[in-house]
Amino acid sequence: MGKVLKTARKAVNAVLEPAGFRLVRPGENAHAMPFQPLKRTLEGAKKAGLSVGDYIDLKFHVPGATQATIDQLAGLGVFGLNVRSICEIGPGSGRYLEKVLRSCAPSSYEIYETDPEWSDWLARTYPVTAHQADGRCLRDTASDSVDLVHAHKVFVYLPFVVMCQYFGEMIRVARPGGLIVFDIVSEDCMADATLEKWIASGISYPSMMPKNFVISFFARKHSTLRASFFAPMMPGQSEYLVFAKDGA
Repeated sequence: MGKVLKTARKAVNAVLEPAGFRLVRPGENAHAMPFQPLKRTLEGAKKAGLSVGDYIDLKFHVPGATQATIDQLAGLGVFGLNVRSICEIGPGSGRYLEKVLRSCAPSSYEIYETDPEWSDWLARTYPVTAHQADGRCLRDTASDSVDLVHAHKVFVYLPFVVMCQYFGEMIRVARPGGLIVFDIVSEDCMADATLEKWIASGISYPSMMPKNFVISFFARKHSTLRASFFAPMMPGQSEYLVFAKDGA
């Protein structure tokens, strides 16, 4: 019966997901926002003659934004020669993953992606290890083991408590001296004019996380803010934070 229900749910989701919905079990990671449908996205990228990441940037009216973010991080020294192990939360289509791999040469790259189709595709397409993702923790990654743990356009929509769970996990898996990189919708991302743009757009997913709270949270867990910058997230922006875990 379980297999029948699983097959039925997959069939229903094949219809619902293009419209931005997904059928989940009670208690499942319902807070994880459905990503772009894999088949339609791959076909669109191929037709446009673009990489999947560049195609998604173009689709969301921010051409070159992903590469610009990677360039900012590279300028901050995030992809130094000592980055040998990486863990990424919510890589989705792999648009950041692809460019990170071009920026450094890690010996291991772990991912936690809640969409099983994209997770499988990423594991087939790139030299990464895809772990089972529950949308809350990094259970298959050892403590103090990762040089760089990062997430992009993930914490901008998650509930407050889930964000905090992930923050704790990122600190746990980062090695002493390791870097932790992610973006949030901070208070500085929501000036009155920007908020009006969000309201007018009809898009309601942004979840604000106060920057000072995040800095204090990481400081209490022995991690220090090294840098921050803004990146496009139409019709507004998100703020990137770069932390280093103390103790190197």
